[in-house]
Amino acid sequence: MKARWIFLSLSVVSVIVVGLLWQKSLSNAKEIENVSSTIETDPVNPIEQRYPYQIEPKSTFSSSLLELDISSTDIHAVVITAKPYLDLGRLKAGTRFQIINSPTEPVIFKGIRIKMTPSESLLVQKSANGWTAERIQKKVTTRIVSFQGTVKTSLWDSAIEAKMNPRLIADLAEVFSWQVDFSREVQPGDKWRFIVEEELVMGEHIGWASILAADYVRGTDVYNATLFRSQSAMGEITIGYYDAQGKSLKRVFLKTPIQYSRISSRFQTKRFHPILKIARPHYGVDYAAPTGTAIRAVGDGTIMLAARSGGAGNMIKLQHNATYSTAYKHLSRFAQGIRANAKVKQGQTIGYVGSTGLSSGPHLHFEFYVNGKYVDPLGQKFPSADPVSNEKVLDFLVVQKKYASYLPAWN
Repeated sequence: MKARWIFLSLSVVSVIVVGLLWQKSLSNAKEIENVSSTIETDPVNPIEQRYPYQIEPKSTFSSSLLELDISSTDIHAVVITAKPYLDLGRLKAGTRFQIINSPTEPVIFKGIRIKMTPSESLLVQKSANGWTAERIQKKVTTRIVSFQGTVKTSLWDSAIEAKMNPRLIADLAEVFSWQVDFSREVQPGDKWRFIVEEELVMGEHIGWASILAADYVRGTDVYNATLFRSQSAMGEITIGYYDAQGKSLKRVFLKTPIQYSRISSRFQTKRFHPILKIARPHYGVDYAAPTGTAIRAVGDGTIMLAARSGGAGNMIKLQHNATYSTAYKHLSRFAQGIRANAKVKQGQTIGYVGSTGLSSGPHLHFEFYVNGKYVDPLGQKFPSADPVSNEKVLDFLVVQKKYASYLPAWN
């Protein structure tokens, strides 16, 4: 497995996604440009002492400070001063903070610094003019990292073998979720490669941003993707993945409502029911998955039903447009905000796998309707979203060529 590191100049750093990091050798690193979104200006006197702490389980921010012999008066002042930036009463266990004391005897509490994100902290301190609070941001850099692998047993195992953070393989599956049903179409010998933005603070990994370009080879089928951002004359911004011809990878519907699941029963006009012990139609596809697995809306739509419904158990029905609707049955529970008449977006988590109703085990029973009639969702082909606009084609080709040069050669 080859890895290649290239620094990119970005004016704005992408949203940080916190993940694990496999520490790779930098012997073949090539720096193009080292850039930052913001530069930290730390107003704390360097001779002042700092002590790292964290909120322990079953503790609160205030109780943690009381255990450090900080007065309730000072704690109250810190909480009130920080309120416009951060509600300290809502901090969770594991949140790290630093106590700032005077360097002289007797030791006087002067403030606190709370880690908000890997690149940002909140400094609350006391001065002669009273208490103040300000955000402190560290210099953030980005670089491109490339990965590749070959499937031997599963897509997930290929990521492990490539010594790569497995959550990135989930991102790769998301990129090609309209082209490949990763629950049933992955085969030994499939190959993948991609480049992704890594974010760092002071040379240390803090998260992964977007996959910029990727290829997935399955037999004779080759799928490629380039992330492209464009802005129309009206100021409308479009961000999406496109193939080599500039066609959008996005389809009206996802190929599967669950990632990394197994099809346990297909669409059939006659099937022996495992509970009722009779033969009857099975107008849907069953996806076997552990209880609690997230279920995604396969397309934008309006919730027509989100309730318990007899043998279907907890069920959601979505109306996508005048033609298409879908149903999701046997859920353990609904996601937050899922209720009748609510709007949902494609890929949004709407519920979780369960075994409610007439069910022999945890799974999702998924149904697809065209004009109110059952159809086999595995046999449907759906149109793509809009391609790259004519006036942006040349810009797209420049980006595509640039990213393609960063992709690693196939092993």
